[in-house]
Amino acid sequence: MRLLKVLCCGVACVIVFILATSLTIRLLLRDQSTVVCPDVTGLDVEDARRLVERKGLSLLIAKYEKEKDVPYNRVLVQTPDAALSVRKGRTVAVVLSDGPQPAHIPAFVGLSLEEAQAAMHEQGIGLKKVLYVARGAQGMVLAQAPGSGENILDEDGMVLIVGGREKRFYVMPDIVTGDYAGLVRDMEAKHLNYVTVPVAGPQGTARDVALSASIPPGTIFTSDDVLQLQMKGGT
Repeated sequence: MRLLKVLCCGVACVIVFILATSLTIRLLLRDQSTVVCPDVTGLDVEDARRLVERKGLSLLIAKYEKEKDVPYNRVLVQTPDAALSVRKGRTVAVVLSDGPQPAHIPAFVGLSLEEAQAAMHEQGIGLKKVLYVARGAQGMVLAQAPGSGENILDEDGMVLIVGGREKRFYVMPDIVTGDYAGLVRDMEAKHLNYVTVPVAGPQGTARDVALSASIPPGTIFTSDDVLQLQMKGGT
């Protein structure tokens, strides 16, 4: 019997707690002096200020923190958190980024690489790297990073993606001497760039050809590399 009374008292307490909580929430929702705190993270400080003031709140800049990937004066953290019910007139404290100033970056896509470089030079924008891909019009800018508009510019400059012909890769064979005419035919069949370098030596009945030591046997090279063919002798 005593246990039953204890259980009844426990259930009654739970019911009273639920009813009290529900009543409190309803009163808060009906109370026009409370508002839902807006989410200002990621906004510029002035945009954040206007947003909280429209809610009847005020904004306080608590401090700045160094963030190289977040533009200057953007909100990193806010207190109280977004979506909480707060009383009107409360102060929303924010932590702002002490990062770089965003730059207005023009669109270079569709320009030739030379035109893009000239435009970048005029506006004082550095070029970090040019990446070639085997598609699109050769020598034309296909993409850029960062994109156009208000963006953070890397300290080293921009990256341009440019169309180009497909590169072929080869492994340098272990050729020391060989038939000059045959070797040249092989070079031209593979569309390789080469130059002939005469080397002093005894005259003979055939041309002996040796590959330059600048690209040793077993080295991977591309069709853009220039091979040096050392030629000695020949009639």
